[in-house]
Amino acid sequence: MSAKAELSSSETMNPSATTSHRPMQPVAKRYERYIYPVLFILLDYAAILAAEYGALDITDLIDPRQTLPYHIGTSYMYGWMPLIYIIFLGRSRAYREMQPMLDTIRSVFHSVGFGAVTTIVMLYFVAPRLLSSRIFLVLDFILMLIFIYAVRLITCVLLKKFHLFYAPVILIGAGHTAEHVLRFFRDDLGYRYDVLGIIDDAPISNLVRERFLLYGNMDQAAQIIKDTRVQQVIICAPGLEKNKLTSLIEKIQPLVRNISFIPDLIGAPVTGVEPQNLYGEQMLMLTLKNNLARRRNRIYKRTFDLLLTIGGGIIIAPLLLCIAIAIKLDSRGPAFFNADRIGLNGQTFKCYKFRSMYQNSDEILKKYLAEHPDKQKEWDTYQKLKGYDPRVTRVGRFIRKCSLDELPQILNVLIGNMSLVGPRPYLPREKDKIGSSLKTIALAKPGITGMWQTSGRSDTTFAERVAMDTWYVHNWSVWLDIMYLAKTFSAVIHSKGAY
Repeated sequence: MSAKAELSSSETMNPSATTSHRPMQPVAKRYERYIYPVLFILLDYAAILAAEYGALDITDLIDPRQTLPYHIGTSYMYGWMPLIYIIFLGRSRAYREMQPMLDTIRSVFHSVGFGAVTTIVMLYFVAPRLLSSRIFLVLDFILMLIFIYAVRLITCVLLKKFHLFYAPVILIGAGHTAEHVLRFFRDDLGYRYDVLGIIDDAPISNLVRERFLLYGNMDQAAQIIKDTRVQQVIICAPGLEKNKLTSLIEKIQPLVRNISFIPDLIGAPVTGVEPQNLYGEQMLMLTLKNNLARRRNRIYKRTFDLLLTIGGGIIIAPLLLCIAIAIKLDSRGPAFFNADRIGLNGQTFKCYKFRSMYQNSDEILKKYLAEHPDKQKEWDTYQKLKGYDPRVTRVGRFIRKCSLDELPQILNVLIGNMSLVGPRPYLPREKDKIGSSLKTIALAKPGITGMWQTSGRSDTTFAERVAMDTWYVHNWSVWLDIMYLAKTFSAVIHSKGAY
């Protein structure tokens, strides 16, 4: 996929994207910022009621002999209990502003957790006998998460599909940073922005300049924003000098509701960053945490891996057997290919995969590259052959396309030398190419999937994969693992970058 195709969205390209700086008046959205939170409050209320009734009904089915009066009073069922959860959801800013889906997943989990504790305390005073039903309490918590997540996801998909509740925004800066920002807004369900135009002295990105109207330069920013009456501005110029950035913010801050800007921290660890104001000194201090250095986080990650792997392994066992039989029938050799990979702390381990190549694959590759010199550069860059690869068997092409060749790595996860999500399992011969980044990458167990898997797989260069893995280790969190697992399903379904 080309860079231009990646950046473009369902919106049509702006045919009038020239260096003209005529202002464009955004569509009036006077009441949307009030309707939006009301909509989500009502949807969450419905999800909470569904969870309550679902928990009661399932509890009755599991143990119908109990005489415990599960059914709570109307005022508590329809009033106090939903109100508690909605208050905690509201405190997480879920109803007030757009945020990445990863942040939404995390904030909903915390809000439902605090809400559950609070409702248990209230039950102690309202219906203390209900507390003896642990089944009901556990089911209520689980169903609350499932229903609220489902409602949020479906709603965000529909809002994006039908272009509803979009906020007008102006971008200041039209370089590669703006490309990344626009791509994130396009792909993340949590953001809905209508980019009215851009402001920049000398736009670097042709993609951004061709797609959006160029209003003018940064000296004209205040007047342009005043004319358009836009209330959201995003500064995508991390290389802007501090004095110029400060002056720019001072000029436009009185004119808008929100200003966002990308700091010059691209590629740095950002997950779990805690900002602290050094009052009186006009300074901001950022505290970065090394999450994987904390023992409790490693326990969380290991527990997460085991729970999903054991449950998923039981489900896919028949599929594993069928693939193994197909491989044996298709070509000579074992069904599995066990190769050395670089693991935790740089130690090598046996990585299990389904065999997708002929046994004499090295000889086949050497001969093919000698006959096709144009493919040598491709091999040197990606360490893969895109499209046709003479080493791959018929069954191998299918299981690679669907990423089924990596399923046996669940055995590595159970053993403990791999994780569900993590850096790419590199070959020992790739140590020199990884370079100094190996020390960082080796701090985490390799993963069956990861950032590299959901960002193009074979479409990414070797250097890009190393950079992604380094970023992942620096920014690890359980929520990041959940996000990449979800993205993996999408990447596999669309066969993005699979060869």
